[in-house]
Amino acid sequence: MKKVVLFKSESEDYEQAFLKYKYSTVFVEPLQFELMRSGELADSLLREYSGLVLTSPRAVEAVAKCWDPTRFAIWNSRKVYTVGDASSHKIKLLLGLDARGVSSGNAENLANTIVRENPANSKFLFPCGNLRSETLPTILESSHISIDALTVYETKENDNLKEDLMKVNDLHRPCCMVFFSPSGCEYIHRQLQTFSNRLTELPHFAIGNSTACKIENLGIEVAGVAAKPKADSLVESIHKYFMSVQAT
Repeated sequence: MKKVVLFKSESEDYEQAFLKYKYSTVFVEPLQFELMRSGELADSLLREYSGLVLTSPRAVEAVAKCWDPTRFAIWNSRKVYTVGDASSHKIKLLLGLDARGVSSGNAENLANTIVRENPANSKFLFPCGNLRSETLPTILESSHISIDALTVYETKENDNLKEDLMKVNDLHRPCCMVFFSPSGCEYIHRQLQTFSNRLTELPHFAIGNSTACKIENLGIEVAGVAAKPKADSLVESIHKYFMSVQAT
């Protein structure tokens, strides 16, 4: 059974999706997060906004930290946008709200969905991380939709990343590596330069286009990109690659 390294937190959904294609998985979390500015976020949630934009599970967790269903009942009738199943699930579980834009796939598509569904002069609250992309705010503002970005968590390199990478290199023989964020790519690439390893020669796959661009910017070829940011799409991309290699 081929083994795949997934640079993300452990996920039963991903593990099961890969098992269907007879791949085993090794999870390595390259990032760690620190929530911040809960008081300021709570105050912002009481202001007049057309809606809320939450583009990562961490942003949802930051909102959940200060969430009070009674105090913030106004959000039951306001729009909440997100991208991806993981964030959507957390919004429902932790906030009790239904999210739109789940299947948009990336920030650009999500921004276009928001523009399409809301009039000019709408105003959105955007709790986000310190490494956020400017894609979504730029598209919204160009369509005269204002967005208040509030940094509510900080992304850092996992303190154990080098040790975890060395363990994977010494104990496993993976067939490829999968990257889930531009920042994760950078931290992993930097650590792999610090010790002799076989990992750098493996095919590199990305969960989405922004992550793929980061891999390419590091001078590494991208073997494949998931058509959608979902486990099944990712496995299909990897399986298709190895089937084509096997056929040549």
